[in-house]
Amino acid sequence: MADIIKFPTVKEADKIRSSMTELEQVIKDNLDQLQDINEEIITLTVAYEEMLYRLCEITGVELPSNMDWSEPPEE
Repeated sequence: MADIIKFPTVKEADKIRSSMTELEQVIKDNLDQLQDINEEIITLTVAYEEMLYRLCEITGVELPSNMDWSEPPEE
């Protein structure tokens, strides 16, 4: 006897479609929030770098122009 594949009823399919639509909206909202967060991180990073350079300028500390992050920092 052959295996019979049970197809969802129209009501079940409608529930699934509805749930998928809700999930799609949640995903879209989260992606929008992620974009906003990324933009804020960029803004904060630029402000931080500006302050760092100004601090170095005030204190006379020279930042290395070619930092090798694979090596531990010298103290």
